Amino acid sequence: MYESSASIIAVDPTAQNSLLKDTVLTAPPLPQGAVQEVLHSQNIVNNIINSLEKSSLSPEVIREISGDLKKELSANVFKRVEVRARLDPQQRGVYEISAQGETPEAARLLAETSVAALLAWDTARAKQGVTRSLESLQAQLKNLTERIESVDEPLERESLLSARGQLLQNLSQLVVLETAATGTLIPVADAVAPNRPVSPRPLRNAALAGLLSLFLVTGLVLLSDSLRRRVNGTEDLLPLGLPVLAQLPLLRRRHLAAGFLPAAHSGPLYEGIGFLRINVQSMLGNREHRRLVISSSYPGEGKSSTTAALAESLGAAGQKVLVIDADLRRPTQLKVWSPDRIGTHPLLGTDLTLPPATTVTEMFLRPDAAYATRVGTNVDLLPAGTPHRGDGAGGILSQPAFRTYLDRWAQGYDYVLIDTPPMLGLPDTLAVAPYTDGVILVVEGGKTRLNDVERSLQNARVANVKMLGIVLNKIARTSDTYYAYGPETTGAAPVLPAVRD
Repeated sequence: MYESSASIIAVDPTAQNSLLKDTVLTAPPLPQGAVQEVLHSQNIVNNIINSLEKSSLSPEVIREISGDLKKELSANVFKRVEVRARLDPQQRGVYEISAQGETPEAARLLAETSVAALLAWDTARAKQGVTRSLESLQAQLKNLTERIESVDEPLERESLLSARGQLLQNLSQLVVLETAATGTLIPVADAVAPNRPVSPRPLRNAALAGLLSLFLVTGLVLLSDSLRRRVNGTEDLLPLGLPVLAQLPLLRRRHLAAGFLPAAHSGPLYEGIGFLRINVQSMLGNREHRRLVISSSYPGEGKSSTTAALAESLGAAGQKVLVIDADLRRPTQLKVWSPDRIGTHPLLGTDLTLPPATTVTEMFLRPDAAYATRVGTNVDLLPAGTPHRGDGAGGILSQPAFRTYLDRWAQGYDYVLIDTPPMLGLPDTLAVAPYTDGVILVVEGGKTRLNDVERSLQNARVANVKMLGIVLNKIARTSDTYYAYGPETTGAAPVLPAVRD
């Protein structure tokens, strides 16, 4: 392959003397990245191909270049024609247009036609306003001429003739401006046929291979370092400035034999869920319809099982709790609760004459027919239903109507716990959280990276979402933790389940 380059300069259209400003129409300055986007647009690529087809290159070379240009356009990855810019903050400077071809002449012609197509586009954008004005004046002139031909009264005819003369004068001035219109790009150096190919080049490739090896080793070192920056304990979370509301142990398989929620009734998980419940009640006080969003940075950290365990603990303390499974793409709540029999009952304000809507998706479409599923003592669930794919699920949660329905569904409950998708994977949590008292972030000990927790908190700050605290989940129990005082003191410790959420 051979490579040829041509240069153009971007000038400041305001840097003209007063005489030129009155006689020459210039295009406005180009914004950053405009030349790259234009040169790799469908219209410009088509113009380049049309020019090459009229050139003296062989049909085989033309077909090869045209095919590559079309493929690159579809893939949005460009190698045949590239732009290198050296610009100042005002976007003034030099653009180098480089092109690759199978022969020296093919490379030169490709660079030359690329520059020509770019300059033609730049000139055309300078003429756009004048062209529209010309079309408007020509339409006015046509209308005025028709009126003159139909008027017999001398005074009115003379007035119309005067107006027509002014229009003709304006038209002639616009024609001059259109002819003199110029863009902000000016050719500097023409493309020349290269005398040496740019590939293959064995020495360069060997050097690149050496550099690649160096970068690979460096990358492995950095990767190893990043893997060590895991959240292993509360001390790692102190710099984040959020309270750790609970530490939940990693349960052994024998603790989960009867299911996750039964494991929370006693043993190493019992105390941690109790601390979480007390801290939540203390933070939110006694106001009505308290709402919490529970999420995580990534799937599998235990947000859904933490939501269920907190709901059951609040229900056992006499609080009426509504759990909403808002993870519409990967619903988990119904699996965590695993009720023997599913019984439903209408929410407040439901029209009993309508067929029941028993999932979040159905309730959004038919809010007057909402029914909750009873899953535990004082605990009701609005299950997500069939998993969604694509953008439809997130669209439901981000619509303004969701807040209205949330207000309706919350009636009659002391707490509403909303299980949302992971914060770094989907924007759903940030869409729902503004309608609640805040977000509790579940972090898996020994696995979740600290910088991922920081990214989740940063996203929440940008979206003006309140973060209430962190639940450190699946941590290894040690002999000096409060878990040693629980009703079961044997076996390993810390929380969340075999359920992947």
